[in-house]
Amino acid sequence: MSRKLLIATSQFAINANISKNLAAIKRQIKLASLKQAQLIHFPECCLSGYGGFDFEDYIPESERQIKKGISEIQKLAEQYKIWVIFGTHFFEGNQEKPFNCLFVINQKGEVETRYDKRFLSEYDLDWYSSGENPGIFEINGIKCGLLICHEWRYPELYRQLYHFGVELLFQSWYDGGYPDEDYISEGKNLGEVIPGFVRGNAANNKFWVSASNTSKKQQAFPAFVCCPDGAVAGKLKRNSPGILFSEIDADKNFMDLSKHLRDKVSRIKY
Repeated sequence: MSRKLLIATSQFAINANISKNLAAIKRQIKLASLKQAQLIHFPECCLSGYGGFDFEDYIPESERQIKKGISEIQKLAEQYKIWVIFGTHFFEGNQEKPFNCLFVINQKGEVETRYDKRFLSEYDLDWYSSGENPGIFEINGIKCGLLICHEWRYPELYRQLYHFGVELLFQSWYDGGYPDEDYISEGKNLGEVIPGFVRGNAANNKFWVSASNTSKKQQAFPAFVCCPDGAVAGKLKRNSPGILFSEIDADKNFMDLSKHLRDKVSRIKY
């Protein structure tokens, strides 16, 4: 069986209006399907908007809209026979604060898995609950993993995915919309640091990475895809909505100069 996959990596300007976010998601699902993509990958909190940036309270009407939106995305996935990975917050049970999560919907419209962001920034802790389990799933014989935004700062998470046998990582960001003064001091720097760090971890752990992001004003970096050798396979234009199409070939060989020591080094105790 050919272990190739045509993926679509999304970016658009996420905001507080759930209906507008959902309309953008629907539009890009349809466009990805027309290009015969088998999976489309969306940014962090792309349905709900981001707590503290886009809204200041969790209100019942918004939660109803989110649940309705999830159902509509499932129907579209089934209609167009496409996998969909998208971000939203989600309350489970009587939680005071929701999870910041990625839903993985398969081509039958079923929830294949849900990944709840495990490692939250200090800011995130005011708005979200921490998840516990890594998000691992398989499509076309390719083992896939999930991470969200702030988790890029921890190389241990990429190494954990390597040990799980992950070959393709989907990592979603909401890294944009900074006030101008913050962008100058922090966001501009992150626009160089994050892609470099992610590319390094792709090369060190030998997996493909699809990195989606909001295209909001002061976007730190555009959505991109990198190969298991760290090379950029493609990227979108900053601050502009779009879809990046990439063919993933899980059986393609890449030079691996650390293969003989990777497992030994990963067992070092400290």
